[in-house]
Amino acid sequence: MAKNKKRQHSRTVDLKRQLEQEKLADEKSRAKNRWNPAGRALLWGDLVLLAAASLLEMNGLISDQAAGICTVVGVILLLAALWLLFGNRKAKGPRL
Repeated sequence: MAKNKKRQHSRTVDLKRQLEQEKLADEKSRAKNRWNPAGRALLWGDLVLLAAASLLEMNGLISDQAAGICTVVGVILLLAALWLLFGNRKAKGPRL
């Protein structure tokens, strides 16, 4: 006479399922914490602008006034990039 027993899952199946769920959760959190591409590009552009202005000023190819204008523009671009990267998040937790 056959007994109706429920088939039990093996421990390895449970471990594989748990690992897949952890992997999905890690990918979701990584995607959520990814930087805004526009902010990242603006930050790189700002870095290149400030480096080029500094090099040109050191070699005497631009005046002090032009270097000052480049520095002011660089600071404005830096603030815009930081706002894009960290300022407009819709998270309800504490922001760093």
